[in-house]
Amino acid sequence: MSLVLLGILNSQAAAAGAAGAYDLLETQVLTSNSASVTFTGLGSYTDYKHLQIRAVAQANTSGTNILNLNVNLNSDTGFNYAVHRIYGGSSTVQSAANTSRDSLIVWRACTRNADGYAPSVTDILDFSNTNKYTTIRGIAGGYASSEKTVALSSGVWMNTSAVTSISFTNNGAVDLTAGSRFSLYGIKGA
Repeated sequence: MSLVLLGILNSQAAAAGAAGAYDLLETQVLTSNSASVTFTGLGSYTDYKHLQIRAVAQANTSGTNILNLNVNLNSDTGFNYAVHRIYGGSSTVQSAANTSRDSLIVWRACTRNADGYAPSVTDILDFSNTNKYTTIRGIAGGYASSEKTVALSSGVWMNTSAVTSISFTNNGAVDLTAGSRFSLYGIKGA
């Protein structure tokens, strides 16, 4: 896990310039436990085709399992999402697909507070395109005392509105801990 985390943090040194470059737009680091993290005003990033969120997150729980981090776009909590996931840990691989959800599970890797922070990268593709549904994909890793997980996820928000906000909440009504970090990047180009 530490190599994945190191790669995410090193990439935040960020290259700028050429088409397709990642530009750091904003970062939120929790200074206290919080039920959610939200980025608003995404409609102002008209110079970018895609958005990416790089995070290291931790759940405020002493439980033994890794928790899902749920995503909602434009504060929509209606049953307008569908997700696909594949995740593996230790000796098992599992997959799941869900339709008519009230949120996306873009990754299954929010580590409990005794076990450090779980890294993840989430892409929001064509976030301002109003001619199609918005697609999201994510990759993550997590560790809890009884579970080690690597996850690949994808999802769709079945709405053609431009994405103007994105919120992350930990499932199970468990807060994210102080020190959890979420960085928003803009991606130019095709």
